[in-house]
Amino acid sequence: MKIRQIIPLLALSSAILLSGCNGDGPATSGASSGGETNLSSGGGESREVTFDYEEVAFENTYGEGTNDESHDYDGLIVNPLTNALRSDFAYGVDASMISEVERLGGVFYNEEGREQDIFQILANDGVNFFRVRLWNKPSDRFGRGFGGGNNDAATDIELCKRAQEVGMNICVDFHYSDFWADPDKQQIPQEWQAYDAEEIPDLLRDFTVETLTSFKEAGVEVDAVQIGNEINNGMMGRYGTIDWSDMDGSFEYISSLLNSGIQGMKEVFPDAYSIIHLANGTNADEFETYFSYLDQNGVPYDIVGASYYPALTGDLSRLQENLDNIAAKTGHPVMVMETSWGFTDDYVDGVTANSYSAEDEDTGGYLTSEQAQATSLRDVLDVLSQVPDQMGLGCFYWEPCWLPVSQDGEVAGWASKYGQSYADYGDTSHNSLYTDGLATWSNQGWFSYSGKELASAKVYRLVQEGGVNATEEVSLAARATTYEATINLAADETLPATGRVVTNLDAIRDAPVVWDEEEAAACVEVGEYVVHGLLDGRYEVTLNAECIENYIVDPGFELQGGNDSVKDPWTIRSVSPEGAKIVKLDRKSDTRTGTTDLNWYYGAGDFSFDFYQTIENMPAGTYDLTTYLLAPSQSDFAQELTLYVSIDGTETTLDLSPLCVGWGRGYQEANLLGLQISEGATLEVGIRGECASAAWAHNDDWKLVRR
Repeated sequence: MKIRQIIPLLALSSAILLSGCNGDGPATSGASSGGETNLSSGGGESREVTFDYEEVAFENTYGEGTNDESHDYDGLIVNPLTNALRSDFAYGVDASMISEVERLGGVFYNEEGREQDIFQILANDGVNFFRVRLWNKPSDRFGRGFGGGNNDAATDIELCKRAQEVGMNICVDFHYSDFWADPDKQQIPQEWQAYDAEEIPDLLRDFTVETLTSFKEAGVEVDAVQIGNEINNGMMGRYGTIDWSDMDGSFEYISSLLNSGIQGMKEVFPDAYSIIHLANGTNADEFETYFSYLDQNGVPYDIVGASYYPALTGDLSRLQENLDNIAAKTGHPVMVMETSWGFTDDYVDGVTANSYSAEDEDTGGYLTSEQAQATSLRDVLDVLSQVPDQMGLGCFYWEPCWLPVSQDGEVAGWASKYGQSYADYGDTSHNSLYTDGLATWSNQGWFSYSGKELASAKVYRLVQEGGVNATEEVSLAARATTYEATINLAADETLPATGRVVTNLDAIRDAPVVWDEEEAAACVEVGEYVVHGLLDGRYEVTLNAECIENYIVDPGFELQGGNDSVKDPWTIRSVSPEGAKIVKLDRKSDTRTGTTDLNWYYGAGDFSFDFYQTIENMPAGTYDLTTYLLAPSQSDFAQELTLYVSIDGTETTLDLSPLCVGWGRGYQEANLLGLQISEGATLEVGIRGECASAAWAHNDDWKLVRR
């Protein structure tokens, strides 16, 4: 069942039982929580992980500038956590853009409106850990920077020295690439591309030693090191891309890279802790699979790191499930290495290209405001407080200081055209295809666009002080008073049991809804119905229900589980190149409805695929098949795509290529109408494709209904 909400409406108030309580707990770590089979570290005995923080007395220093913007510092609500966080908890930020922002004229102002050093402001607000990304060489051979902060070792050392001056610990995030590394892109550094695969681990270790030695010689003590960044699908490009048909071989090589990085770290900073960081922090299956292979291969990591962005995969319960599970099964503490939320939807012409927008509110579960930003971060901290045995070790807010600044036409943007060429192709020769990127994260920062500290910047300090306790109350009747739902009678679906309300913490929460019994009882046959109900015990809502008999099982891919690998009832018949991970589940922001869609993409060459579902013992009748496609235009990436239905071996097809019209035009509807199906027939329905390198598409919402 998929539900669409029609927004918005009333201002009402009702108490809701959502507040937490403060608890006590030990400040120890490193022990297994005693869950099911413990993977343990195959690299030997796990070290107990504890952070020490140096108390540094610094004198607040101020510039001459002032900023009189008004923010509701006193009205911010940050409820106490369910349990106390451990005493060595990492209240962290990744603020790697600071140097670039300041170079282009960015100035920061504290709550009082006084110009002040940004590290002093952060430290005063409870930040005790500074994470910085590190790229090998983020520029082309002419020295033209790739953007995104141009974070090479020299840039990062200066940032870390400033962080240490106010008492922050240091985490260095090695991407082992010359630019952004994430699950979709892991390019080999330019200077390593001529080497063979077996030579890369030694290069990686030597680079780690050389780089960390430069930190040490500059007086920077490194406390934690990320060995790669969001390495879900591997690292080192073509050499280290995980072949999901050869997991043993793939993870043997990935493990050799990680072992080399950890060896290099220990050579320079033997007491530092290593972090293995994956994206998709709500994906328990993926984390368990990944770390089981690392443990089998003896990777002696110390900490499990996860990214959690509510706007992409907003489900705190699944984050909790994953962190609890992976901490129990590995015996290692867990950290949220990246999280964020938006406080405004405003743009600055020619400067910002916001990644977050108010359209993400329902996915993430919060409004767009300073209070919502604070509530989002508090809720992530609360998840970490509930990981058993105090195995929740820390949290890093991502890029809170990325101001939307520009100077002489140069923007503090996410990527120059040279960086974008490298990210997509591994070299800079295609830079003419791009224009310089803009600031993508400013509306998720902790500072207004003019540099004034927001109320939400104080979450860490308020949590440390015990919170600002307030009963969470419904402040709006709902995100909507009218809902639309498609109810699949063939799958025994019923009317939704909950609706969504907005609270005084600017959070969007679920609340029970009771439907009119007589109207609900009618929704047992195919047809359209209007059902009235009462949300949260007092607010009138209306449901426009379309009851259908859809013979596609799991039509929106919502029942596929936590991993991104496709499973029954959907089947991947074939892919080419064989073994490549081309067709997978996607849970970001490109779904048509729900939280999951199907995605295909392959960037290393031309590719093909065929996926389908088998349906047996069909009732006789005339049927219509519908599905939806979101794809780039054919002029950008050529794709020959075919929707097909095979009825007892006889195939009917539809060319989907005309629906490849660009991401900005949204999902396009595809139909095969008037299918004649005899009693007891067996069907195959699916899509196959022949695609150019880097082509992609999203598929969602299948429907096979009888007229």
